[in-house]
Amino acid sequence: MVYRIKVIIIGEAGVGKTSLVKRFVSGHFTRDYRTSIGANLFIKELNLNSNNTVSIQIWDIAGQERWKKMRHLYYRGAHGALIVGDLTRKNTFEQLKEFWNQDINKYCEEIPKILVVNKVDMDSIISNNEIKKLAQAINVKATIFTSAKNGQNVEKAFHQIAEAIVTSRI
Repeated sequence: MVYRIKVIIIGEAGVGKTSLVKRFVSGHFTRDYRTSIGANLFIKELNLNSNNTVSIQIWDIAGQERWKKMRHLYYRGAHGALIVGDLTRKNTFEQLKEFWNQDINKYCEEIPKILVVNKVDMDSIISNNEIKKLAQAINVKATIFTSAKNGQNVEKAFHQIAEAIVTSRI
């Protein structure tokens, strides 16, 4: 049986959402930064540890303020979320708590969420303790430290959210 699941990837502009998705889907990292407009849609088939196959639809949702009024439309039907912060910008984690988590809770039913701490290949300006507190505050299933640039734990993040979705639906 092939499960069809929708995962949204959210967070502030520039945290690496698109880079994470592109690394996952194509295996490549691109240095050129282009702002997402609205949402980008990617699809990939995965074989999970639970011997299930999923067709994962990834909705890469723009982080800019100007998309705020339309963003909730892209949330509709989401089965899970990757919530992304940038280790080099502490405010991106504050925004996860102050805005993104509240936004997703407002427009989505209870769905599995994973905190993705991106850019581990760079110098961190936020402590592991602060990240742990945030993870508890926003009630995520797991915290995964990634680098879209070198690929560290990118596959793991997408596989883990897919497993969490499938096991919560069975």
